[in-house]
Amino acid sequence: MPRLALVAVLAALAAAAPSSSSAQEPYTPTGLAATFSYGAGGELGLAKGEDKGGAGVTEIEATLGYDLESLNLRPEIGLALGLDPDTNLAFRPGVRWISPQVPLQVRLALDMSNARDRSMQWRWLLLGVATELRFTSVLGLFAEVDTGAPLSSEAGVPLLVRGGATFRF
Repeated sequence: MPRLALVAVLAALAAAAPSSSSAQEPYTPTGLAATFSYGAGGELGLAKGEDKGGAGVTEIEATLGYDLESLNLRPEIGLALGLDPDTNLAFRPGVRWISPQVPLQVRLALDMSNARDRSMQWRWLLLGVATELRFTSVLGLFAEVDTGAPLSSEAGVPLLVRGGATFRF
């Protein structure tokens, strides 16, 4: 009998205890979002002598941003490691507009790079269009096409295709 009373008391305490978040409750992201992508393409219209190593562009990019859901905007800061035409580093502050109705995003970013053995200088104003397939509230895969305008007389017009993953925290 004492064991049955102990089990009853423990069951009553467990039922009266405040419930913690269960695995059935949906995860609510904090607003932070990170992307990781691989991109390749070209730099069109380079001046003669500026195409050392060719006009191809290959890079790995990572961004960190914060979703402002009420505005459908994500300000973000990106870093890209260029693999072609040479190993270089690019810094990309920008903003991404995310459509609330369809899986469409528009990105506007500035690109500062030391590509082609130059010092860090503004290279491009990038304009991109992306689509994202969201698997969960945390993970999505995206494909993007970037183009834009050169900000330096030594840069060509970018044309990049990239694919990657988005992680929301």
